[in-house]
Amino acid sequence: MNEHDYVVFKVDSCKFAVSSSLVDKVELAVSLSPVPDAPYPVLGVVSDGGTIVPVVGVRRKIGNEERDVILSDRLLFSRLGDRKIAILADEVNDVIEIPPGMSQESNQIWPGVFYLKSFAGMGEDIILVQDLNSILNSEQEKTLSEALEAFVKQGEIDTDD
Repeated sequence: MNEHDYVVFKVDSCKFAVSSSLVDKVELAVSLSPVPDAPYPVLGVVSDGGTIVPVVGVRRKIGNEERDVILSDRLLFSRLGDRKIAILADEVNDVIEIPPGMSQESNQIWPGVFYLKSFAGMGEDIILVQDLNSILNSEQEKTLSEALEAFVKQGEIDTDD
């Protein structure tokens, strides 16, 4: 894999991509444990080898309603700074190369969009390249940390896998 390889995943009718260097693994989705007071886009958490992992959704960011997890969904495990996260996806399609000349910074096309890094035209598809560092702003990150701390203290999830 090289620095231009991306994991492509689909949410509703939109195709997204994340740099393959940021993806740890892809797993079948499981039921999420809701976390009271967690900020959007956190939909809940899962336990991954004893680590509590926030699961984020992107449906609302594309103007759709979030929905419950279904059996065919996937969790794309990655990192957001020091925190392990998972992105809820309808499907994970492929790993593709997006050469630098095939993409354009999102701010040039859609000013003000903060959660996308760029847009890439790949054949007939437009792929929205995610900027994982902007999924949560600093206030949301703080709120999430506090919510997770309270959640763990309440013992709401089994972390002994």
